[in-house]
Amino acid sequence: MTRDSLTNHQLDHYRNKGYVTVPGFFTEAEVRTVEDYLVANQGVKAADKSHDPLREAHYHHRGIYGVCTLPRLLDVVEQILGPDIVLLYSHILSKPAGGMGVAWHQDGPYWPRIEPKVAVTAYMAIDDANPENGCLRVIPGSHAGCVDYGQKLTDKPDLIQDHAVALPEGIVDENKSEDVLLKRGDLSLHHSYIIHGSEPNCSYRRRAAFTIRYVPATTRIQPREDRKQYLVRGQAAGNGNPYFQFGLG
Repeated sequence: MTRDSLTNHQLDHYRNKGYVTVPGFFTEAEVRTVEDYLVANQGVKAADKSHDPLREAHYHHRGIYGVCTLPRLLDVVEQILGPDIVLLYSHILSKPAGGMGVAWHQDGPYWPRIEPKVAVTAYMAIDDANPENGCLRVIPGSHAGCVDYGQKLTDKPDLIQDHAVALPEGIVDENKSEDVLLKRGDLSLHHSYIIHGSEPNCSYRRRAAFTIRYVPATTRIQPREDRKQYLVRGQAAGNGNPYFQFGLG
């Protein structure tokens, strides 16, 4: 076991609750790489997701791709997903002071192009995150059985999009929620079926984070012209998935 490996206790926490935190995982230089890109691009107004520079920045920014493929980060992901790992998505999130929250939702059911929809999200804290500035909140254990709880597109905006995807009323018991408290440079990992969301930022501080999504190579991925996926560790599973290489299209 390396210094950055998950302990047995941490692995059990992830398996039972659907998430786990790892203090001090990223170096200041690694966090700064993402933060500098955020600051340079956060003012860009994108007409749609495909042109948002804060989404899938690993397609074109070598430093961001380098963070996504850090060997010690992949070591941790391998403990959860196994030895053959695909980098699927990334998104730099910035919740400014007064910024809106994110509706209760699940990630997996939102991704129609993959099957099965089991993934792990690695979450880099660029800023300290707590309830005051709208930290991530989860419903522990809600990932069990990979149940799709029927989220729908709504007419209400949230931090992520103009029409939030949200779970129906009565699904989420907020009394069971847990706040994911993080310091700058901490890592959290969460399962693609865990119910999660966040409250508005009621502080005077930004709350920024970098999310990276991985799936095992056995996942079947439907090709799309505007999406790329990278086999970043191990071997392909022979299921026809197309893979890209950084800098080669």
